[in-house]
Amino acid sequence: MKVTLSTRLITWVGIPAALVLGLVVWGASRRSFTRVAAQTEELSRLMARSSAAKIETELSRVQKIPEMIGRTLETGQFDSAAKVEDFLRQVVEKNPEIYGSCIAFKPNGFDPNVPAYAPYFYRGRKGPVFEQLAKPDYNYFQWDWYRLPRDDGRSMWTEPYFDEGGGETIMITYSAPFRRDELFWGIATIDIAISQLMRESQSAKIGRSGYVFIVSKEGRFLTFPDEKKILQASIQDINAALGNRMRAGRTGFLRARDPWKDRPAWIAYAPIHAGGLSLAVVYPEDEALADARRLRDELLATGVVGLIGLLGAIIFVARTSSKPIAELARAAQLVADGDLELRLSTSAPTEEVRNLMNAFNKMTRDLQMRMQELRYTTTVKERFEGELNAARSIQMSLVPKHFPAFPGRPEFDVHALLRPAREIGGDLYDFYFLDDDWLCLLIGDVSGKGVPAALFMAVTKTLLKASSSRRVPMAEMIAHVNDELCEQTDSGMFVSLLYAHLNTRTGALEFCNAGHPAPYLLTASDTRPLCGAKDVALGAMPALDYHSTSIQISPGDTLFFYTDGVPEALDRGDHFYTTARLECVLHDVSGLPVEKMTRGVVRDVRTFCGEREQSDDISVMALRWLGPANGNSQGSEKN
Repeated sequence: MKVTLSTRLITWVGIPAALVLGLVVWGASRRSFTRVAAQTEELSRLMARSSAAKIETELSRVQKIPEMIGRTLETGQFDSAAKVEDFLRQVVEKNPEIYGSCIAFKPNGFDPNVPAYAPYFYRGRKGPVFEQLAKPDYNYFQWDWYRLPRDDGRSMWTEPYFDEGGGETIMITYSAPFRRDELFWGIATIDIAISQLMRESQSAKIGRSGYVFIVSKEGRFLTFPDEKKILQASIQDINAALGNRMRAGRTGFLRARDPWKDRPAWIAYAPIHAGGLSLAVVYPEDEALADARRLRDELLATGVVGLIGLLGAIIFVARTSSKPIAELARAAQLVADGDLELRLSTSAPTEEVRNLMNAFNKMTRDLQMRMQELRYTTTVKERFEGELNAARSIQMSLVPKHFPAFPGRPEFDVHALLRPAREIGGDLYDFYFLDDDWLCLLIGDVSGKGVPAALFMAVTKTLLKASSSRRVPMAEMIAHVNDELCEQTDSGMFVSLLYAHLNTRTGALEFCNAGHPAPYLLTASDTRPLCGAKDVALGAMPALDYHSTSIQISPGDTLFFYTDGVPEALDRGDHFYTTARLECVLHDVSGLPVEKMTRGVVRDVRTFCGEREQSDDISVMALRWLGPANGNSQGSEKN
């Protein structure tokens, strides 16, 4: 068979050009598919967190109602059943988000002549419906919503149940004990109907057939498309891996079988801490990937059309012009081999060939530009993500995250939180035993933020842990760490540090302050900063002297450490949070467990900042000394 010039032109130019264009289109379609799929996955995660946060916000708000009822009753202004019932009816009328509310007094608590008294109002079709729960067929003293908070002495959410003889519906109850003369007097409750949670969860639209379901802390379904499984089935029985994660209160994403229709699905889940619940968003996989597949098909179709157009142009030029074909074929081969710098001369005998050469030159320029942009973007993104992930792993692996940190040590309770201003930050905290009695505590703040601050934090923490000892005076040890930081790093960064040793047997406390905000000591009668010698931050300059301060704390006293991200937090009006507000919050939460103290302070800072982005890293740590192990019963009660 005779090989013509046009055949050679098609073979040498058309095939290589088609391959190059096909590879570019195929690569672009794969990247687009992956990007859209990742965006859909992130949208599922965001939807789960958003839906859980919406329900949790509602539950957190209504938690205050029974506590308000209890405080009002403790004033003694309701001295008759009529006043109590009228007050309770108004509570239900003015709070449409709750299903019902009850005030259940202890035996003979409301009236010495009345064995039991528990007025209850719940929402009916025409308004609040009254029900007296103190009746022969409803012994409310044995129900969990009364018994558990009475025995524990604290407010809590119940496991979902069907309130037969009361509200006559499936519900969850938040119960708050109230007192008279410092003694238990009764329980105030609010009820949330499961049907209300179903409306909340069903309001979210997830594709065409996706859905949201909620499980209790025991794993039982509270909302589910198949209503027969509500309170009758457990997520553990359908998907044990998903059930374990949701019951543990974790946030995450899982590709698994649809619990309802047994099909491939994307499942994002998030906890609802206020009620001990967990919410999951189920997105069918075929719907989740529909946009990604559509975009991939469009790109492939566009590539096919481009290939067809390119081949047609080559055949047309081959039949109408032969001289420039050899040059064009050679050029196409060079481009296919990776020479994107090649440019063709546009001096051709026909306008069509000149246009083809111009188009070829434009294609090589555009392809070169796109390849350069792609290489640069990929390099920058991979480097940034690698540094970010490495720094985040370093930071979060170096601070304790599991509480209680020392289950076998009843002498104290400790809890800490770290909230970086970015994905990573420069704050640090730690606590560990030096020997059987001495506990080391430290908290610090590196100057700056981001990856350099996280790495400097890691170096500082490593040096401190390696140098910590009771055999060397604390001031000398801190001075040694300062010299090591100055010698090993030349970044110009420094770290403020509060370093302390606590004898868990005697309550003796020794601490050294290197340019850090003074911690607070919370006693039964006072909240005050621990004033002592304050030295220069570590790493600022070598050969400095440091000093330590020793005090004695009492059983039940609490130490609160923090970084300057707390008092220097800014609201939208550029006002500082200030230590004065921190002292007020510490006074309010001083009697709470240490975990609630730290979370209460961080929550108040977030409330103060509002919608403004966090300006600095925030770290807080609280330790309550309960006394020696053989005499800590009083401290444990307080906690």
